Amino acid sequence: MATTQFSLQRVPQGFYSAVDTINGLPQDILAEMCQEVGLFLQYKIGSVNTARFCERIQETCVDTSHHEVQSAINALTFLFRSAASSQASTSELVQQLKVSGAWTKDSLAVVKHVWDQQGKLLTASDSVSQVLNIGQLIDMKWRLGVAIGSDTCRNLNSPFVAMTIKIAEPSGNVVTKSFEMTVPEFQNFSRQMKDMAAMLETV
Repeated sequence: MATTQFSLQRVPQGFYSAVDTINGLPQDILAEMCQEVGLFLQYKIGSVNTARFCERIQETCVDTSHHEVQSAINALTFLFRSAASSQASTSELVQQLKVSGAWTKDSLAVVKHVWDQQGKLLTASDSVSQVLNIGQLIDMKWRLGVAIGSDTCRNLNSPFVAMTIKIAEPSGNVVTKSFEMTVPEFQNFSRQMKDMAAMLETV
């Protein structure tokens, strides 16, 4: 697979504002956030739990909003996806972050540590294909249900949300995927969609 040299010369609007938020995070929380972003890009988790990180950060008395935390997650996702697509080494990634002048020494140390751990996984040929293999959402439907019985012993009478989505893959195939979420999980998903809509209005 052909690769391009990793560079941060072109970044999304609001990227460096998000970096300011990242620089203000405690190192342990930032490390956990980076780890989750890496797992998300490897399709090992469905999303990064913004609400949980907001709670963790508030417990440390750092003043950040839900929007700022989501923007920080988006910036890390862009950073790691770009580095993976360029198959950037740890030294190349750190050098570009230093050149930008926006990252603190502590934040650089965390990103370096996480990329040392997950960079090889994300830059493997199969992983890069997964990271870049983004389909197009055609349709999304949801319905609210209540469990009345289950072989997996779901709590009876507990509400859940059933989602069905249709995706056009880069190959041209249209696939349908169905899954269930608890009400809190759906509420978190809804908040993330609202954050995305708010960010798009500023573009």
